[in-house]
Amino acid sequence: MTETGEFQILLIDDRPSEAKLFEHALEQTKTRAKLYWVATAEEGLEYLKHEGRFASAGRVRLVVSDLSMPGMDGFEFLAETRKDQALAATPVVIMSSSRSPRDVLRCYQLGANSYIAKPMSLETVVATIGTMVRYWLDIVELPDPAMGD
Repeated sequence: MTETGEFQILLIDDRPSEAKLFEHALEQTKTRAKLYWVATAEEGLEYLKHEGRFASAGRVRLVVSDLSMPGMDGFEFLAETRKDQALAATPVVIMSSSRSPRDVLRCYQLGANSYIAKPMSLETVVATIGTMVRYWLDIVELPDPAMGD
């Protein structure tokens, strides 16, 4: 968590409707997680590296990324984050509408921590996001971000 006790989640998805849905799910689950949204994988890397307009961004504890985006896609994003020592321990969950076994395998080979196929109904989306956030926020032990400095 950040100094203020905030658990930051970075959502990378080119569709604003997905960000609104994710935010709605967080509100429904009454979590202390704070969502930050960027529309491109390139912006996601800048955010994680505190570059450009994200220079004062807080520490992200969980990244949720789509696969299919214009420009850099989710596969390239995974490869870039895992090459960077400062980002390599940050959990990355892929949340995609693709159910292709090849896509799932490739994501895990590139270092994804989880792969979630996007569900269709609103209730299922809210429940899935709630479960995912509780898992990463309350159940697992994450590395102390200060240890990577």
